[in-house]
Amino acid sequence: MSYTRSKKKESNPRVLLLLFSLIIIVGAIVFYLYAYKPAAEQDKIHVAFKEALLEEDRAFFEEKIEYQGEPLTRAEALRFMRWLNDEKSIRGDAIAEVAKDRSDRTSSVESEGLFRLIDTGEGRYGFSDYRIELLPQRIDVTSDLQLTNIWIDGQRVGRIDEAGGLLTFEKMPGRYDVKAVAVTNGETVSETETIQLTSSASIDYALKPESNESIAGQFDLKRAELIEIEVEAQTGHSLETIDSLIGQSEKKVLETLGEPTGKREEKWDYEQLTVTYDDRDVQSIVVDLDKRPDDLIALLGEPKEKLEHQLGTEWDYGQSFFESFFTFFGLETEKQFVEKNDAMYLLIE
Repeated sequence: MSYTRSKKKESNPRVLLLLFSLIIIVGAIVFYLYAYKPAAEQDKIHVAFKEALLEEDRAFFEEKIEYQGEPLTRAEALRFMRWLNDEKSIRGDAIAEVAKDRSDRTSSVESEGLFRLIDTGEGRYGFSDYRIELLPQRIDVTSDLQLTNIWIDGQRVGRIDEAGGLLTFEKMPGRYDVKAVAVTNGETVSETETIQLTSSASIDYALKPESNESIAGQFDLKRAELIEIEVEAQTGHSLETIDSLIGQSEKKVLETLGEPTGKREEKWDYEQLTVTYDDRDVQSIVVDLDKRPDDLIALLGEPKEKLEHQLGTEWDYGQSFFESFFTFFGLETEKQFVEKNDAMYLLIE
């Protein structure tokens, strides 16, 4: 039987060259799309910032912008982004500032304006990688009344103890409602200033009334509004919502407040409030106002009298004050302020 040796198939050099060229082209494209281009885009932080702002790209603001060394939270990113888009002139200045800092390449030492660019050192292929740091803006507040409480967007930030005193604090750039609240001659006075915080700001409150003429009911209404603010600030729920739970079932409480942090006999504990039941229906709710006695005096003035109470010491502000609750909020429950262990609570039952 004859044997025929098969010839080995020789490789075609042109095919190999074509294949090699194709691999190089594909590799170059992949390198450009997934390495070189992203690195170049990181370097052009001013372009990315403008596009993200105009497109309301929240993810960019959370990832690339920080305040006091921490990335912006979702709420902070949305607030800052929407503020700039609402204030067109400020938005234009902000875009121009980032572009200027990027052009100068010296922004890491800037201490004025809204931003400071930070080179993370993680840039590749000759490009830089930037983050944007929001610069703290100082607010100086004075008042012509002692024990003036200062609030920012419904949150208490401090108190001016002496008339003519100064309270200083810092906030990230943005729009804020700054409210001053004080008590003079047993009456609550307040004033609110809205500021666009693009640089250090000063607010001088003149709260002292020009005359002693006032209508008690009007001041009671203002004080009722302050308690509404306090309750919502501490619990995350409006006073009307909490009040509506009196007499309701456990199921209704779960639907409204969610699961409690702890349960005791006939009591459910939540952050800053406790719900007490009687035969599985809500009998009373105690709200921790997170206030010392002198804090409540600064908000509402001195009580007419102090009475013994099963929970501590009741502060009685008189019937007219609590009638303002019923009129303004349409509430029909009984309420008392109670002092216990140098802390103040609102009892609703």
